[in-house]
Amino acid sequence: MHEVGIMESALLLMQRQAAAHQARRIDRVVLRIGTLAGVDPEALRFAFDVVTRATVAEGATLEIESVPAVAWCPACAREFGVENGFIFTCPGCNDLCGEIRRGRELELSRLEMS
Repeated sequence: MHEVGIMESALLLMQRQAAAHQARRIDRVVLRIGTLAGVDPEALRFAFDVVTRATVAEGATLEIESVPAVAWCPACAREFGVENGFIFTCPGCNDLCGEIRRGRELELSRLEMS
């Protein structure tokens, strides 16, 4: 389960930010995850609970913001939503395209500390 590794890396960033701001605890964590990022949000929640035990983030609320996938068609200069895959058919001109503009995000968006 690679979500544990992802959360371990995120925890290091959280701990650095808490130390830099002299925070005693992290109360809330917001992650932005794209629908094409290949991350299972429920597995990430489980990993968060496990890796934050006995840390400054123990007991913090984890909020996950889902980022919908959007592709770009260079033929007709149009953005359009996609569900999955890597090659998409533009709904405007039916051209095949594979440029993903959004949907692969995996980022630590916000921390609330006290």
